[in-house]
Amino acid sequence: MNNKQHLHILFLLIGLLYGLHSCKDKKPHSKVSLTSHDSILSPQLLNSERIKMTFGSYGIQVLNNSAQLRVSDLYSLHDDKKITRTFAVVRYPEQIDSSYLKEHTKILEGQSIGRVFKQGQWNIEKKSLFFGEILASSDYGDIYKLMGDIVPSKLAIYTYGFHITKGHENHQYAIISEVYHPDYLRLNDLKTMYQDADKYLDESVVSNVLKQVRREMTSNYYPLRTSD
Repeated sequence: MNNKQHLHILFLLIGLLYGLHSCKDKKPHSKVSLTSHDSILSPQLLNSERIKMTFGSYGIQVLNNSAQLRVSDLYSLHDDKKITRTFAVVRYPEQIDSSYLKEHTKILEGQSIGRVFKQGQWNIEKKSLFFGEILASSDYGDIYKLMGDIVPSKLAIYTYGFHITKGHENHQYAIISEVYHPDYLRLNDLKTMYQDADKYLDESVVSNVLKQVRREMTSNYYPLRTSD
Protein backbone atom coordinates (compact mmCIF):
# COMPACT_ATOMS: atom_id res chain seq x y z
CA MET A 1 0.00 0.00 0.00
CA ASN A 2 1.51 3.36 -1.04
CA ASN A 3 1.73 6.57 0.99
CA LYS A 4 -1.28 8.16 -0.73
CA GLN A 5 -3.49 5.23 0.26
CA HIS A 6 -2.16 5.39 3.83
CA LEU A 7 -3.00 9.10 4.04
CA HIS A 8 -6.44 8.58 2.54
CA ILE A 9 -7.30 5.88 5.11
CA LEU A 10 -5.92 8.03 7.94
CA PHE A 11 -8.11 11.00 6.93
CA LEU A 12 -11.17 8.76 6.75
CA LEU A 13 -10.54 7.42 10.26
CA ILE A 14 -10.03 10.93 11.66
CA GLY A 15 -13.27 12.11 10.05
CA LEU A 16 -15.18 9.11 11.40
CA LEU A 17 -13.88 9.62 14.96
CA TYR A 18 -14.66 13.36 14.86
CA GLY A 19 -18.18 12.66 13.65
CA LEU A 20 -18.81 10.13 16.43
CA HIS A 21 -17.41 12.52 19.05
CA SER A 22 -19.60 15.39 17.80
CA CYS A 23 -22.77 13.30 17.90
CA LYS A 24 -21.91 12.09 21.39
CA ASP A 25 -21.50 15.66 22.65
CA LYS A 26 -24.58 17.19 21.05
CA LYS A 27 -27.29 14.83 22.27
CA PRO A 28 -26.78 15.13 26.04
CA HIS A 29 -26.44 18.93 25.91
CA SER A 30 -29.74 19.47 24.13
CA LYS A 31 -31.49 16.98 26.42
CA VAL A 32 -30.14 18.54 29.64
CA SER A 33 -31.08 22.05 28.50
CA LEU A 34 -34.65 21.00 27.64
CA THR A 35 -35.13 19.04 30.86
CA SER A 36 -33.76 21.89 32.97
CA HIS A 37 -36.06 24.46 31.34
CA ASP A 38 -39.14 22.27 31.68
CA SER A 39 -38.36 21.41 35.30
CA ILE A 40 -37.77 24.95 36.51
CA LEU A 41 -40.98 26.29 34.95
CA SER A 42 -43.13 23.41 36.19
CA PRO A 43 -46.16 24.76 38.11
CA GLN A 44 -45.97 21.66 40.33
CA LEU A 45 -42.83 22.97 42.07
CA LEU A 46 -42.91 24.81 45.35
CA ASN A 47 -41.30 28.24 45.09
CA SER A 48 -38.59 27.12 47.53
CA GLU A 49 -37.82 24.12 45.30
CA ARG A 50 -37.65 26.28 42.18
CA ILE A 51 -35.26 28.78 43.79
CA LYS A 52 -32.93 25.97 44.86
CA MET A 53 -33.04 24.37 41.41
CA THR A 54 -32.34 27.70 39.70
CA PHE A 55 -29.67 29.17 41.97
CA GLY A 56 -28.30 26.18 43.89
CA SER A 57 -29.39 27.27 47.37
CA TYR A 58 -32.44 28.42 49.27
CA GLY A 59 -33.18 30.12 52.58
CA ILE A 60 -35.98 32.07 54.19
CA GLN A 61 -36.07 34.99 56.60
CA VAL A 62 -39.35 36.19 58.08
CA LEU A 63 -39.26 39.99 58.13
CA ASN A 64 -42.68 40.58 59.71
CA ASN A 65 -45.05 38.16 61.38
CA SER A 66 -48.40 38.78 63.06
CA ALA A 67 -51.72 37.02 63.49
CA GLN A 68 -52.95 38.43 60.16
CA LEU A 69 -49.82 38.98 58.08
CA ARG A 70 -46.43 37.50 57.28
CA VAL A 71 -43.74 39.09 55.13
CA SER A 72 -40.90 36.81 54.04
CA ASP A 73 -37.62 37.06 52.18
CA LEU A 74 -36.95 33.92 50.12
CA TYR A 75 -33.32 34.10 49.08
CA SER A 76 -30.40 32.26 47.53
CA LEU A 77 -26.72 32.72 48.29
CA HIS A 78 -24.29 34.29 45.85
CA ASP A 79 -20.67 34.68 47.03
CA ASP A 80 -22.00 34.18 50.59
CA LYS A 81 -24.39 37.10 50.11
CA LYS A 82 -28.16 36.68 50.42
CA ILE A 83 -30.07 37.71 47.30
CA THR A 84 -33.85 37.97 47.57
CA ARG A 85 -35.50 35.92 44.85
CA THR A 86 -39.06 36.31 46.16
CA PHE A 87 -40.55 38.93 48.44
CA ALA A 88 -43.68 37.23 49.78
CA VAL A 89 -46.65 38.81 51.53
CA VAL A 90 -49.04 36.33 53.17
CA ARG A 91 -52.49 37.14 54.51
CA TYR A 92 -53.63 34.52 57.04
CA PRO A 93 -57.29 33.58 57.53
CA GLU A 94 -59.15 35.26 60.39
CA GLN A 95 -59.67 31.90 62.08
CA ILE A 96 -57.20 29.01 62.16
CA ASP A 97 -58.82 25.57 61.92
CA SER A 98 -57.64 22.98 64.43
CA SER A 99 -56.92 20.51 61.60
CA TYR A 100 -53.85 22.50 60.51
CA LEU A 101 -52.97 24.23 63.78
CA LYS A 102 -49.73 22.20 64.09
CA GLU A 103 -48.58 23.33 60.65
CA HIS A 104 -49.62 26.92 61.31
CA THR A 105 -47.54 26.98 64.49
CA LYS A 106 -44.44 25.89 62.55
CA ILE A 107 -45.10 28.59 59.96
CA LEU A 108 -45.38 31.22 62.68
CA GLU A 109 -41.95 30.03 63.87
CA GLY A 110 -40.52 30.95 60.47
CA GLN A 111 -40.69 27.79 58.36
CA SER A 112 -41.65 27.70 54.67
CA ILE A 113 -45.41 27.43 54.16
CA GLY A 114 -45.28 25.03 51.22
CA ARG A 115 -42.68 22.75 52.81
CA VAL A 116 -44.57 22.54 56.12
CA PHE A 117 -47.84 21.47 54.50
CA LYS A 118 -46.07 19.10 52.10
CA GLN A 119 -44.29 17.43 55.02
CA GLY A 120 -47.63 17.22 56.82
CA GLN A 121 -49.01 15.15 53.90
CA TRP A 122 -51.41 17.88 52.78
CA ASN A 123 -52.26 18.27 49.11
CA ILE A 124 -51.52 21.82 47.99
CA GLU A 125 -53.34 23.77 45.28
CA LYS A 126 -52.67 27.31 44.15
CA LYS A 127 -55.81 29.03 42.87
CA SER A 128 -54.72 31.97 40.75
CA LEU A 129 -56.09 35.44 41.49
CA PHE A 130 -53.74 37.81 39.67
CA PHE A 131 -50.67 37.92 37.42
CA GLY A 132 -49.01 41.26 36.78
CA GLU A 133 -46.09 43.60 37.35
CA ILE A 134 -45.10 46.14 39.98
CA LEU A 135 -43.77 49.15 38.10
CA ALA A 136 -40.29 50.46 38.93
CA SER A 137 -40.26 53.12 41.65
CA SER A 138 -37.72 54.74 43.93
CA ASP A 139 -40.19 54.01 46.75
CA TYR A 140 -39.07 50.37 46.66
CA GLY A 141 -35.41 51.08 47.34
CA ASP A 142 -35.14 48.56 50.19
CA ILE A 143 -36.55 45.77 48.02
CA TYR A 144 -34.01 46.50 45.27
CA LYS A 145 -31.26 46.38 47.91
CA LEU A 146 -32.53 43.02 49.17
CA MET A 147 -32.43 41.80 45.57
CA GLY A 148 -28.72 42.55 45.34
CA ASP A 149 -28.85 46.31 44.97
CA ILE A 150 -30.39 46.12 41.50
CA VAL A 151 -31.49 49.23 39.60
CA PRO A 152 -35.21 50.13 39.89
CA SER A 153 -36.98 47.53 37.76
CA LYS A 154 -40.40 46.14 36.91
CA LEU A 155 -41.05 43.13 39.14
CA ALA A 156 -43.43 40.30 38.27
CA ILE A 157 -46.06 39.48 40.89
CA TYR A 158 -48.30 36.46 41.35
CA THR A 159 -51.22 36.46 43.81
CA TYR A 160 -53.07 33.25 44.60
CA GLY A 161 -55.18 31.45 47.16
CA PHE A 162 -53.18 28.76 48.93
CA HIS A 163 -55.51 25.79 49.40
CA ILE A 164 -54.83 22.61 51.39
CA THR A 165 -56.65 19.28 51.29
CA LYS A 166 -56.33 16.12 53.36
CA GLY A 167 -59.09 13.51 53.56
CA HIS A 168 -62.35 15.40 54.08
CA GLU A 169 -60.56 18.58 55.13
CA ASN A 170 -60.41 21.37 52.54
CA HIS A 171 -59.31 24.91 53.43
CA GLN A 172 -57.97 28.11 51.94
CA TYR A 173 -55.03 28.65 54.26
CA ALA A 174 -53.88 32.04 52.98
CA ILE A 175 -53.74 34.56 50.17
CA ILE A 176 -50.14 34.84 49.04
CA SER A 177 -48.52 37.47 46.84
CA GLU A 178 -45.03 36.73 45.51
CA VAL A 179 -42.88 39.50 44.02
CA TYR A 180 -39.96 38.09 42.02
CA HIS A 181 -36.39 39.16 41.32
CA PRO A 182 -36.19 39.97 37.57
CA ASP A 183 -33.39 37.41 37.10
CA TYR A 184 -35.62 34.74 38.61
CA LEU A 185 -39.12 35.05 37.14
CA ARG A 186 -40.71 37.58 34.80
CA LEU A 187 -44.33 37.90 33.76
CA ASN A 188 -43.72 35.91 30.56
CA ASP A 189 -42.24 33.08 32.64
CA LEU A 190 -45.38 33.02 34.78
CA LYS A 191 -47.54 32.89 31.67
CA THR A 192 -45.49 29.92 30.45
CA MET A 193 -45.96 28.16 33.79
CA TYR A 194 -49.69 28.90 34.04
CA GLN A 195 -51.44 28.52 30.69
CA ASP A 196 -54.58 30.33 31.93
CA ALA A 197 -52.68 33.36 33.26
CA ASP A 198 -54.39 35.73 30.81
CA LYS A 199 -57.66 35.15 32.69
CA TYR A 200 -56.18 36.75 35.80
CA LEU A 201 -54.75 40.08 34.67
CA ASP A 202 -57.43 42.26 36.25
CA GLU A 203 -55.79 44.16 39.11
CA SER A 204 -59.12 45.38 40.47
CA VAL A 205 -59.98 41.87 41.67
CA VAL A 206 -57.17 42.03 44.25
CA SER A 207 -56.83 45.80 44.66
CA ASN A 208 -56.79 45.71 48.48
CA VAL A 209 -54.22 42.90 48.50
CA LEU A 210 -51.96 44.80 46.08
CA LYS A 211 -52.22 47.99 48.16
CA GLN A 212 -50.94 46.01 51.11
CA VAL A 213 -48.13 44.47 49.05
CA ARG A 214 -47.00 47.90 47.80
CA ARG A 215 -47.18 49.24 51.35
CA GLU A 216 -44.96 46.40 52.60
CA MET A 217 -42.52 47.01 49.74
CA THR A 218 -41.96 50.54 51.02
CA SER A 219 -41.25 49.33 54.57
CA ASN A 220 -37.73 49.57 55.91
CA TYR A 221 -36.84 45.87 55.85
CA TYR A 222 -33.26 46.07 54.57
CA PRO A 223 -31.71 46.69 58.02
CA LEU A 224 -33.24 43.40 59.21
CA ARG A 225 -31.21 41.59 56.55
CA THR A 226 -27.95 43.32 57.49
CA SER A 227 -28.43 42.66 61.20
CA ASP A 228 -28.80 38.87 61.02
